[in-house]
Amino acid sequence: MKFEFFDEPELEFGNGGTHVDIRYGLMAHGPLDLDETTAPQQIRVGLLGTAESVAAVRAWFEKCEAGIDAKKSRLGNLFPPFPGFREDTAFRSQLMFHDRWTSTIRQREIDPLLQTPGSPTLVQDFVKLFIEHVNAVRESGGPMVIVCAPPKDVLDAVDARVSRKVDAQEQDLDESAEETEAAVPSPAFHDLLKAEVMRVGVPIQMIRPSTYGGQAKRNPKSRASSLPLQDEATRAWNIHAALYYKAGGAPWRLLRNPSELTTCFVGISFYRSLDGDRIMTSVAQVFNERGEGVIVKGAQAELDKNDRQPHLKKEDAKALLKNAIAVYRKEHHTSPARLVVHKTSRLTAGEMEGFRSAADEHDIESVEMISVKRSFTRLYREGTYPPLRGSFLKLQENSGLLYLRGSVQFFETYPGMYVPRPLELSVTKAETSVEQIAREMLSLSKLNWNNTQFDGGEPITLRAARRVGDILKCIPENGIILPSFRFFI
Repeated sequence: MKFEFFDEPELEFGNGGTHVDIRYGLMAHGPLDLDETTAPQQIRVGLLGTAESVAAVRAWFEKCEAGIDAKKSRLGNLFPPFPGFREDTAFRSQLMFHDRWTSTIRQREIDPLLQTPGSPTLVQDFVKLFIEHVNAVRESGGPMVIVCAPPKDVLDAVDARVSRKVDAQEQDLDESAEETEAAVPSPAFHDLLKAEVMRVGVPIQMIRPSTYGGQAKRNPKSRASSLPLQDEATRAWNIHAALYYKAGGAPWRLLRNPSELTTCFVGISFYRSLDGDRIMTSVAQVFNERGEGVIVKGAQAELDKNDRQPHLKKEDAKALLKNAIAVYRKEHHTSPARLVVHKTSRLTAGEMEGFRSAADEHDIESVEMISVKRSFTRLYREGTYPPLRGSFLKLQENSGLLYLRGSVQFFETYPGMYVPRPLELSVTKAETSVEQIAREMLSLSKLNWNNTQFDGGEPITLRAARRVGDILKCIPENGIILPSFRFFI
């Protein structure tokens, strides 16, 4: 065994500027696509909600435009101010609103549904109502992103239909057949709404009252109740970064050595079908170094009787990766020289053969395959703080433990709530070292467009897995699936 520490990887921003922190990098250099004609310098925003929620969201965005003061804390690097969203501030962009791009849901449309809280189709009925108004906004022409602001009474009603609670930092990555959560009696409102919006063709951003209104009384049955409310400046950073990305912008990317091969990262994971029959379906999340992602749905997986994990047949593994590469080429007009596959269950011989065959058909010579799961083995350091983010323990020549969550030197603290668990990497096939693969995962953990605090606990290839699966399970078998990752976050 050998211990090693990886320095925080830098990201690239406008004019080739670099920084380890997303927010400080944007303030210093602007977004990556600063000088590109495709950069969204004016983001046309549609608004959807009740008269009260629309007015409150609009007022909060106007407040954010001027800037939000930093949280009072000795941890200045962890809690920077939000500099505003204008052409002369971090994103070099501004939000544009218009009455034509606003649709108001009247209380008389909501009340009949609220009076049937026990209805098994309550979530579906509310989604249908909101989609009608999404279509109204879309038909008016113009919006690049639609902000959906359900009022608190609607959120309380639909959240009560979902019995599970999710802790984004502690949820396991490995795909076990054992049920670890309570059954979900109804799809989440957020997930079903995103699924239905695929037919509209405009990304949406759902925003809760606590985001624009501050601390609010929370429904204890809500999935959103497991995480504390972030400070206002951090909330502003996160929501505006997401809007910029969904409008077609490229805020930042991984810093790439020009001498290295152009790499495509593919995350392969599985999800349970909505009808609860425990059938698992594969899905590929395909990302380039710019962070642009595409989604490809695959075939049904089979549970191995020995490890109780889902696996693909050889031909299904080939078809999934072949389709993923084809979609990637269609979206990005190029083929990668190197393909790195991250999978959330053990790689079988049949899967590896299928993946290799798919790469061969696209003339991709370098294919590396890694399985990733949470480890119950932990490292300890002197003092009260957990190991540093970037800590790596090489277990064998092809495996190791990597801390993506942990104490952060730039923040001068551990910003998490729980004792972090490292990722366990098992390299099945690779031309590069396990150390280099771990470094890449550390970098990939900084490509989460919903979170500008860079210490993500998973690489984007696998962090996307849960969100994508939650939404895909709400799409019927022959339903529309838009490949861009912008529609899933």
